[in-house]
Amino acid sequence: MSLRFEGTQEDGMLVHKEIWGRFPKIFMFNRSIVYICNTYESLVENMSISGEMYVWGDRAKRVPEEPGVYALYDEAKVLIYIGESANLREKFTRYLETNFSDDPRKRETRYYRRELTSNQEERMKELLDEYKQKHDGLPKCNLPPGPPKKEVASEWGFYFYEDIGKPLYEVAFNPQELKEKIGKVSVASLQFHQKRGDFARWIRDVFKDVQLAEAIEKIDKTGEDLRRELLNLLGNSGKAACPRCGVETSPVKTWKMAGKPSKTGKRLQLTIGYYKCPKCDKTFRKVIAKEKIKAI
Repeated sequence: MSLRFEGTQEDGMLVHKEIWGRFPKIFMFNRSIVYICNTYESLVENMSISGEMYVWGDRAKRVPEEPGVYALYDEAKVLIYIGESANLREKFTRYLETNFSDDPRKRETRYYRRELTSNQEERMKELLDEYKQKHDGLPKCNLPPGPPKKEVASEWGFYFYEDIGKPLYEVAFNPQELKEKIGKVSVASLQFHQKRGDFARWIRDVFKDVQLAEAIEKIDKTGEDLRRELLNLLGNSGKAACPRCGVETSPVKTWKMAGKPSKTGKRLQLTIGYYKCPKCDKTFRKVIAKEKIKAI
């Protein structure tokens, strides 16, 4: 593929500095530079967003607190995601502090570009349309993640222990089996794995359910209370469609709320879920379950 870039000498030197050694032919005419090169498709992608390419890292936390668009690239400088934000610094800081918990696929990021604009949503649409025309598709992290695995091979199973060197010889290969085992193993085993973050790590890394994993991480209980909380989250994940964009979302946290007694002396106990959409950041609440209980 051939790439042609024309600009002032000053502009050209910036590009030349970024991709030094990749262009075999350079022609200079007065104050203009014309680059003609044979290169990889990823270098064409790099020109979609204006501005310098930076190494991904803590430096990203110092970008301006302004609206804009950005592009993320992997080790080979292949474009993997195009995004927008009303506050680039806030977005990048969250990415760095959570290690892309909203989408682990973005953890391949090694470089980025950003472009300040007050019309960030429209600019992002332009960039995605441009990419789609060139490549007949979207960057891989702009596509929805594939469905989570229902079951895993034996080497990826969850093996229960009470302590290091004390196996229980109980193993789960899917979330349903994990729930069943949690209901029967000792409290000591549950506390051992919860303290280490094993339950959340398995759900996140193997089944790619980031929100469920984060909800499990937030459980701060011991004993049978820990067992009940785990069973509650795994027994009914409580997923709900975001009312704004329709993305299936797991609850960030849940709690129970008792209603007023009826004339027969019974009342409903409601399980409420608090949600935050990973795509559009909308927060909302939803009743996950209803259970009849006797009034005291």
